Amino acid sequence: MKLIQIICALLVLAAVATATISHSDCSLDTKVLGSWKQDSTTITQYSITIENHTNKMIKSIHISTDKTLTLRDKSSIWNMEKNSNGDLTLPIGQPTIAAHSSHTFYCILKGTTRPNLHIKSISF
Repeated sequence: MKLIQIICALLVLAAVATATISHSDCSLDTKVLGSWKQDSTTITQYSITIENHTNKMIKSIHISTDKTLTLRDKSSIWNMEKNSNGDLTLPIGQPTIAAHSSHTFYCILKGTTRPNLHIKSISF
């Protein structure tokens, strides 16, 4: 019974933590930089800017992705780390985003579908 109570408490905490993320705190801006044909495949390069709209430093951020993040190859994303679960996190060289500042990363994808990226969690 205690295990069930602990699990319920953790679920409530997780729901509260994700509910506190708002578009007024942080936003993602995706821009197409260019598109070209490579063999018979269309390739598109994107820049994605993470904007910190708060007075606090972002200490970590996790951005969820889905099947639309179709990297051309493993080296086709930079200024961001891609974890084994598919989440994107800040690179070791820039682990934070200052208050009222931004961080831009880039990727080269197969096709022309804009990647679906969502802020999963932020630590200030």
